Amino acid sequence: MATQQNTPLQRRASVNGHPTMVSWSRGKPRLYLADVDGPIDLAGLVGEEIRVDVRSGFRCQHCGKRADNSPCQECRSKPPHQQCVFTPGTSCTYQDCPFPSFKRRSCAHNFVVYLVAKDGVKAGITQADRYVSRWAEQGATHGMIVARTPNRRVAGIVEDALEAVVPTESTKEWYEPLDRPRTKLVQAAHSCRKELTGSLEPFSVLPADEEALEDRIVTVPVHFTGDDTTVTDLPEVGIDEHLQSEVLGVRGQILATAEGVVNFDHLKGEQLTIEAPAEYLPATGVAR
Repeated sequence: MATQQNTPLQRRASVNGHPTMVSWSRGKPRLYLADVDGPIDLAGLVGEEIRVDVRSGFRCQHCGKRADNSPCQECRSKPPHQQCVFTPGTSCTYQDCPFPSFKRRSCAHNFVVYLVAKDGVKAGITQADRYVSRWAEQGATHGMIVARTPNRRVAGIVEDALEAVVPTESTKEWYEPLDRPRTKLVQAAHSCRKELTGSLEPFSVLPADEEALEDRIVTVPVHFTGDDTTVTDLPEVGIDEHLQSEVLGVRGQILATAEGVVNFDHLKGEQLTIEAPAEYLPATGVAR
């Protein structure tokens, strides 16, 4: 996807690498590349002109080694790419975990079960100390905690129960946000309350008071200055294509520009070259 070429700006640089994910920490999105030290400050790029070139050049998004698929075969043989991580409610053995070091690091901690609003409401789980970052990484606009659990396995069991009334999957594309997301989240929370009974009731943190329930809803940080309807109709840059345009914003794993979108979730392991103002790129960027 080619767009009109503009005159290069001063103090620009470029960086080459293979995307792993957009991490949201303290409300700011940063793109990490498997073979580059330091992230790209995507929040700083809003309002700036950038150029993105995509080439086929596969590397594992997890370890950064050359591979035919991502994650590579070696990484697929261990967490976090094991089924016990994807579906802990049914696949995690916990006491007999074959990956004890990963369990200590990533599973044997407090978890939360949550609801988020996107183009619909979905349920999910994450570690209790990073739930807002997780919601932002998923591209949500609002979120609320419905349960707290002592580990990943129990969180998965609660999530499986909620799946009877709330989806656990959602779009990974740019979307038009829900109208009245707070109202929709409260309605979904009431449905979840009916599932959080019996052995699951001790994990529920849903207050009985309606006003207190709405007060639990968190607005997720936003870095977007455009129109959602317009962006949803824009083309997505793919392999052997390039895009040069002004950045409108970032949602989840997607960067939106005036001419198209870059969905980093769809480009994991591919070769990216990003040219932008040097101050927003890692120090390893090549000045132009």
